Amino acid sequence: MHRRSDECKAGDEPASRPDEIQSDGPEIPVESAPSELRYLANFERLIITLSGRFINLSRENIDREISRALKAIGTFAEVDRSYIFQFSLDGARVSNTHEWCAEGIQPAIDGVQDVPVEFFSWIMPRIKRGEVIHIPDVSRLPDDAAKEKEEMQAQRIQSLINVPLTCANKVLGFVGLDSVRTRKDWRADHIKLLKVVGEIIAGTIERERATAALTRQVQMEKLVAYISTRFINVPTDELHDEIGSAIGKIGAFTGVDRSYVFQFSPDGKRMSNTHEWCALGIEPHVDRLQGWSVDGFGHSMALMQRGAVFHVPDVSALPEEAGTEKAEFEQEGIKTLINVPIMARGRMTGFLGMDAVRTHKAWSDDDIRLLRLVGEILAHALARKSAEERLQHSLQEKEVLLREIHHRVKNNMQVIHSLLYLQVNAIRDRVDPVALEAFRQSQTRIKSMATIHDRLYRSKDLTEIDFEDYLHALIPDLLQLYNIGDRVRTDIEAKNTRLDIDTAIPCGLIVNELVANSLEHAFPGRRRGRIDIVLKHRAAGLLELTVADDGVGLPPGYDWRSTATLGLQLVNDLVDQLDGEAMLDTGEGTRFDIRFATHSS
Repeated sequence: MHRRSDECKAGDEPASRPDEIQSDGPEIPVESAPSELRYLANFERLIITLSGRFINLSRENIDREISRALKAIGTFAEVDRSYIFQFSLDGARVSNTHEWCAEGIQPAIDGVQDVPVEFFSWIMPRIKRGEVIHIPDVSRLPDDAAKEKEEMQAQRIQSLINVPLTCANKVLGFVGLDSVRTRKDWRADHIKLLKVVGEIIAGTIERERATAALTRQVQMEKLVAYISTRFINVPTDELHDEIGSAIGKIGAFTGVDRSYVFQFSPDGKRMSNTHEWCALGIEPHVDRLQGWSVDGFGHSMALMQRGAVFHVPDVSALPEEAGTEKAEFEQEGIKTLINVPIMARGRMTGFLGMDAVRTHKAWSDDDIRLLRLVGEILAHALARKSAEERLQHSLQEKEVLLREIHHRVKNNMQVIHSLLYLQVNAIRDRVDPVALEAFRQSQTRIKSMATIHDRLYRSKDLTEIDFEDYLHALIPDLLQLYNIGDRVRTDIEAKNTRLDIDTAIPCGLIVNELVANSLEHAFPGRRRGRIDIVLKHRAAGLLELTVADDGVGLPPGYDWRSTATLGLQLVNDLVDQLDGEAMLDTGEGTRFDIRFATHSS
C-alpha cells in the first residue's frame, strides 16, 4: 500500500482554472476547450504527458507523481476530488491511498482506510469484475446501493466515476473522480480515456508492488538466515534471550504489533506465553497468558496439531466453532493474526505467533513459508535446549549421552539443510540450472546423513538402525524435493535388515544418489513410472542392495564408473568403502545391484 501523499490537501489549485495545471515539475499545458473535439485532443495530450512521466519512474517518486497526476486529471476534468483506492493483497480490504481536492473541498482520505470490501457490497464486486462505475446522479442510486449512497451523500457527492486499476487482468483498485458542487456526466469517449489513465497508474503500482515484494522477500530471507546462524550452538543459558531477540527482529521487520512464542507443558495440556515482543504503544499480555488450557482453544489447536498454520486475516470473521479464540483475540484488540506450530518429533510443543492490532495485515504464501522456517529453527533450538537440560541429569548414562549426540548432529545438519534451502531461493533467478541442481543434490546428501542420525536417536539400540524405517523416512523427502507428486511410485522392501552406522551412512548415500538420479533423468516430460528399492540377505553376512527404475534407461555402452557425474562417482567410491561390488543392468530401465558384507544383524 502507498502511504498518503503530503500533496493531498484542500488548498491545491482550484478546479475553476482548466487552462493551466501547477506542479513542482514542468507544467502540463491545457488549453480551454471550445469544442468537444478540442477537449478530447487536450485530454489525450495530457494523458501522453502523464504516461511519459511514469516511464522508468523511481520507487521514491511514485507517490509524488501519482498525486501530481490526480491533480492534473482532476483540474482538467473540472471535478472537486480525484483519488486512488487500492485493495489489500488478499483483496479483502480497501484503502484510499492518494487524494487531490479542489479548493474548499474537504479531504476524505483519513476516513476511508482498511475498509472491508463487503461494506460497499454494490460497488466493489463490479469494480473487481473490471466494470466502470458511472453515477451521474447519486440521489438516483438503487436501493441495493444504500450504503454507497449514504457514504456519498455524507461527502456531499452529486456525481462520480470510478475506473478499475487493471494490470495483467488483475484489478488492483480504482481511480475515482467526484463532483461535489454540481452534477456531472461523462461521455463514453471520456470514460475510455480515463481507463487509459487507470492502466498507466495500475502498471506503475504493479511494478512498484513487484519490486517491493522482491526486495522484501530477499531481506526477509537474509533475516531468517541470520537468525538461523545465531541459533547454531548458542549456549543453553543464552537461548531464552536469543529467542526474544529473534521474534523481535521478525516482528519489527514484518510490521506487526506483537510477536510471541507459546510453549506447552510436558504433558501437552497447558500452554504459557514464554516470549513476547511488542511494538511501541502496544500493551503486552505475557504476564496474563500463563498456564492456559490447550483444550480451551480447540479450534486453533486442532488445526496446528496437524502441522497447519492458523492464519486469521480478519478476527471478526472467525467461525462459530472458534468462539473462545474470537473472544480472546477481540479482548486483546487483535484484527489479524498468524500462528505457526512449533513441532518436535512429530508433536506440537508450542507455536510462534504474530498479531496485527492497529490495522489488518495480509500474509503472502512466501511470508508464511519463511515463518514456518523460523518455527522450525525455534523448534530445533528448543528441542536442543530440552535435550541439554536432560543431559545435565543423565551424564552418567552413556546411552542417553550417545542418543543426544545423534540428535544434535541431526539438528545441526537440518539447520545446514535449511540454510541451503534459503540460498537456493535467494539465487534462483541469478544462476544457471546446473548450479541450482548442485545445491539441491547437496541438500539431499545432507538430509540422507541427518536421517541416519535421527533414526539412531529414535532407536532403542543406539548401535544399529532399522534400514527399512530409514528408507521410509528418506524416500518421501526426495519425492517432495523433486516435486514428483504421484507420477512415480516407489516400492521399498528391506525387512529384518539392521545396519550399524558405518554401513548405514554409505548405504543410505548410495540409495540417495541412485533414487535422485532416477527422479531427475528417468522420467522426462512428466512421464509416470516406478522405482524399487530392495535390501535383502543373500548369504551369511552378505547383503544385496537393488535400486531399479522402469524409466528411459541409460545410453548403450554407458560406462558409469568413468562418468564425470559427481553422483555416480560418489556411488562408485561408496561401494569401495563398503568393500562391495556393483553391477549395472540397462535391459529395461536402469537397475543397480550392489553386494557387500556386513556385521550387523
